[in-house]
Amino acid sequence: MQQVLHYFLYQTRKTIFLVGAGLLFALTLGSFIDANLVDSLKQNINMPLQIFYAELIGFISPGPRYILYPLLATLHEYGIGTGVIIALISGHVLIEPSTFFVEIGFFGYRFPLKRFFIALFVTFLAGLLTTFLID
Repeated sequence: MQQVLHYFLYQTRKTIFLVGAGLLFALTLGSFIDANLVDSLKQNINMPLQIFYAELIGFISPGPRYILYPLLATLHEYGIGTGVIIALISGHVLIEPSTFFVEIGFFGYRFPLKRFFIALFVTFLAGLLTTFLID
């Protein structure tokens, strides 16, 4: 019983730490966003590059997706296109860096590299298609 309690407390602390790190990331990133910044980004950076940057931000974002939802809602309110938001969410889900070393162990180094570049391409296409079809 004591081992189960110890394991439960360990996993709970680890989960709280990871969720806290994700929240800290989202809140920190969200504090830099205002209407002037979004307008400047939309005027100075073309749409394909916005989608690529959104992929990379999604790629490096820690924690589960639901932590990013308030940030995404704020971006949407300021006029960021749906394609960019799709790329950010897809980049977070499809291009997950935490599995890279596990995949190397199971499949060799070529598999995760190929998966990374294919996921990057698919996410970019999803963002572009969404921009052209919906926005």
